[in-house]
Amino acid sequence: MRTDVENARAMMHIMKLVWELGLSFDQAVKHVAAVELCSPTTLRTAAIRFLRTGSFATDDKPPPTIDDMLKEPSTQRTLQAELLIHKLVLNSCIKNTFLSLDLLRSELLKEQQIDVSKSTMHRWMHELDYVYGRKRYVHNPAWKRWAQIRSFIRRYAAALREEQRGEAVIVYMDESFIHEQHSFKRGWYSPSSPTGNEFFGAAKGKRIIIMHAMTRHGMLSEVDVEPSNILTEVYESCALIFDEVCADGITAKDYHDTITGDKFIGWMQNRLFPTVEKLFPGKKIILVLDNAKYHYHRGPDWFTTNNKKKGQLADWLRQRNVESFIADDGREFHRSKFSADATKQGGGPTVEQLKHAVKEHLRDHPGINTTVPQQLMSDKGFILLYTPPYISDLQPIEMIWAFVKDRVAKLNHRKRKKEECAAQTRTEMDNVTPELCQSVVDHVHAWIERFMHSERGGELKQYPTLASLVETSTSLADEMDIASQVDPMSSDDDSNED
Repeated sequence: MRTDVENARAMMHIMKLVWELGLSFDQAVKHVAAVELCSPTTLRTAAIRFLRTGSFATDDKPPPTIDDMLKEPSTQRTLQAELLIHKLVLNSCIKNTFLSLDLLRSELLKEQQIDVSKSTMHRWMHELDYVYGRKRYVHNPAWKRWAQIRSFIRRYAAALREEQRGEAVIVYMDESFIHEQHSFKRGWYSPSSPTGNEFFGAAKGKRIIIMHAMTRHGMLSEVDVEPSNILTEVYESCALIFDEVCADGITAKDYHDTITGDKFIGWMQNRLFPTVEKLFPGKKIILVLDNAKYHYHRGPDWFTTNNKKKGQLADWLRQRNVESFIADDGREFHRSKFSADATKQGGGPTVEQLKHAVKEHLRDHPGINTTVPQQLMSDKGFILLYTPPYISDLQPIEMIWAFVKDRVAKLNHRKRKKEECAAQTRTEMDNVTPELCQSVVDHVHAWIERFMHSERGGELKQYPTLASLVETSTSLADEMDIASQVDPMSSDDDSNED
């Protein structure tokens, strides 16, 4: 049962999101409810009661004053409280200062009016995967990984809601590989024989690339369609199972450079889009994929501050019609001073200040540095949904690879060549049934629910099932927009998975 003070404080947070970030009232209510671990309906009811009666009280008690709200500390571990703890620990690691439980408690009370006992603070630190011991001078990034997973789950739930309404289809895609001598690594042999285990062999043979996509209804491929490995040719099939893949129809690179950004773009344009438009006409594509570098293929106009000189940074800002910017030291620099010597009296900004100005401009104008896959999807009204780095449990098609490779391994023999292995892989891929695809999607949903109910679930623990989270989700576009504004995991880090 929430108190009047808690409802009043929540209303202040809601109005702050509405006034400062421009969110709708409903979006703000849902975001604050997730942080406060309560139902959005509860906050809406409290808001309506306040508008009608001028009070949050459900009885004859007088409404709380501002002084009451400021004096009444909370004992709840909110998302903001977790972020403050992570910030304090990180600063302690960077500056090599001592950080005690009492200091953490005092900062929480001062910054967020959260008053907890020392034992509670000790428990919170362990729940956030921190340990007290000999310094290792390495910040444990586990908290960031859990927050990234929670952020993905919120967006995925919104995607499921759009799919349930019949507005969109969720497509899961990935790449893998299999060697022509792929086989089981265990078998019967005689340990007394000097050649008893010779059949294991050391040579794996040539590598065959596998690229495909699926939905919960099955693999994305028309029946009896056999696509070529030339990605300039259009086929209504997402299957790509070859040892060589051509982007231009002429040159085939060896398997060390089989998948590149250009080839991935060719696959999207000439395989993914035609197939979905054929099998799911009129549906929006929500493409779930990992963080491989070629999934972030950048066009020729992409700009990064890495290894840029002062003149390059200044020229870029001028080309974007940036008239001036305010540096971290409070000084304002006009465009005429962008290239001026920073060491002279009344000079220009430093290289670091220019880099910061460029990053701020890119953050305020997200449409400038848009990757080619993102632009292709946006032009069609589609959405890219990236899974958190190195979390394969959230990608159901990974289990399809395991199924297919297991079947191909049983067919291996010493003289098998790449052509035979590729043919066997295509056959086993055709044997993947819609029932199996639905099963692996259900498996991922079960993993998500276990995560939601664990200590890593954070604000998601209030939802008993994934389905209940889906019911309260807004549109995916709104979730993506909220995440870009208030998601603590938003980062402009250029690193991606290999």
